[in-house]
Amino acid sequence: MDLSEHKQILNDELNHITNEYNEFKQTINEQKQNPQNLQNHSLIKQINQWEIDSIKKIQQNAQECREIFIKSSQTCIDDIEMKFHDLSEQIKQIHEENEFNEMNLDYLRNQLIEITEELNNPATISIQHDPQSFINEISIVPLEKKPKFNKWKQNAITVAGVNEKGEGFNQLMGPHGMFIDKNKNIFIADCSNHRIVQWKHNGKEGQIIAGANGQGNRLDQLNIPTDVIVDQQNHSIIIADQGNRRVIQWLNQKQQILIDNIDCSRLAMDKHGFLYVSDFKKNEVRRWKMGEYNNQGVVVAGGNGYGY
Repeated sequence: MDLSEHKQILNDELNHITNEYNEFKQTINEQKQNPQNLQNHSLIKQINQWEIDSIKKIQQNAQECREIFIKSSQTCIDDIEMKFHDLSEQIKQIHEENEFNEMNLDYLRNQLIEITEELNNPATISIQHDPQSFINEISIVPLEKKPKFNKWKQNAITVAGVNEKGEGFNQLMGPHGMFIDKNKNIFIADCSNHRIVQWKHNGKEGQIIAGANGQGNRLDQLNIPTDVIVDQQNHSIIIADQGNRRVIQWLNQKQQILIDNIDCSRLAMDKHGFLYVSDFKKNEVRRWKMGEYNNQGVVVAGGNGYGY
C-alpha cells in the first residue's frame, strides 16, 4: 500500500466519523426541541418503576423506624426518670442539710441541663444512613442492638456499688465518668464522695486511689470529680476535678495540676497521647499534647457559644 492509498483510507474513515457525528447531533437537537419524546425512553420507564418500588420501600421502612423509635424512646424516658429521681434526692438532701455553696448549685444546674438535653435529644437513639443501600435506606439504631440490649437487661449484674448510696468501700454516691483498663479494672469518678475508686475485675469492694482526704482544694483532695482516665503509658490517673476547676494528675500518690481554670466535665485520650477536655461552661472541647499544658490548648469542637 502506497502513501496515497493510505491517505484515502484515512479520509474515508474521517468521513464516516463525520457522518456519525452529524447524525448524533441531529438526534440531540430533536431531543432538545421535543423533550416530551423522552417519556417513552426505556431509561425513563426504569426510573418510573424504581420510583414506585422506592416509595413503597421507603414507606415500609419509615413505618418500621417509627415503631422502633416509640419502643426505644420509652426505655430512654425510663432511664431519664431514674436520673431525675436521683437528682431530686440530692436536692432534697441539700435542703435538709442546708449546707451548700456555688459549686453545689452549679453541679445541680449542670445536671438538670444534661437531663433536659438527654430528653430532647436522646443520645441512645439516632438515625443511621446506610450508604450501601440501593435507595439510601435509613434505620433507627439504639445504642445497643435490640437483641443484645434485651439479653443484657435480663441478665445484668452489678459490678460496682450496692443497692444504696454511701461512703463505704463497697458503695458509691453519684458516680459519673469511668474508665476500664485492659485488665477490666474499673476506675470510677465517685462524684458526691469526692474520690476516685478502683474496682478490680470481679472485686467485691473498691479501693480509693485518689481523694481519700475528703472534699477540698488541696492537691491531695478532690471536689466533685466528674471523670477519670488512665494514662497506660505511665500508669497515672488523670481527673476532671470539676469543683476545683482543674485537671489533675495522680502518679504514685504524687499530684500535679495539668490544666487550671477550666470548668472540666469529661476527659479522653487518643492513641497519640493527646488529652481532650470538655468545658461545660464554654461549651467546647480543647486538646492538649501530652506534657505540654502551659498553654490554652486547641479548640477541636464547639467554641462558638451555647446553641442547639
